[in-house]
Amino acid sequence: MPSGRSQRIAEWARHWNAGLTRYLRRRLPGRIDPEDLAQEVYVRLLRIEQIEHIKEPQAYLYRVASNVAQEWRLRAVHAKPHSDAELESLVAAATPESLLDDAQFKAQLDAALQTMTPMVRAVVYLKLREDMSHDEIAGHLGITPRMVRRMLTTGYAHLREHIEFD
Repeated sequence: MPSGRSQRIAEWARHWNAGLTRYLRRRLPGRIDPEDLAQEVYVRLLRIEQIEHIKEPQAYLYRVASNVAQEWRLRAVHAKPHSDAELESLVAAATPESLLDDAQFKAQLDAALQTMTPMVRAVVYLKLREDMSHDEIAGHLGITPRMVRRMLTTGYAHLREHIEFD
């Protein structure tokens, strides 16, 4: 395995592991360890040949995590005599801790967004809250996709500075 690839994944883990683990914890039943699933995510990333072509690493990391979580849920369906609806209700059940984590994160995100310039805030908002693509954001705001990428880079750096990740 090339050292550049493993270093890049290690950097991703340093930046986003706490948020990734929190993301997995909220989406899975209590009996499944989110740290184990996060490790599975990183193992899968290590198998990717051309990781340098990933343009949005954090989004890709969370997509892989979502797929891993879904696979674990499917395994649970086949391993236990529970219905899909019962298992889904376990996954969807919010604990007081997860509700508090969500509320605190939302408050931090809103506060961080308010300290950004209006255009960067608009780009980040459309990406994170409206799930728009770069091209959609560019068309909506009348700017180029390249400007969208630059503003997202600026916005994400700003968010990393202003939001506490466990």
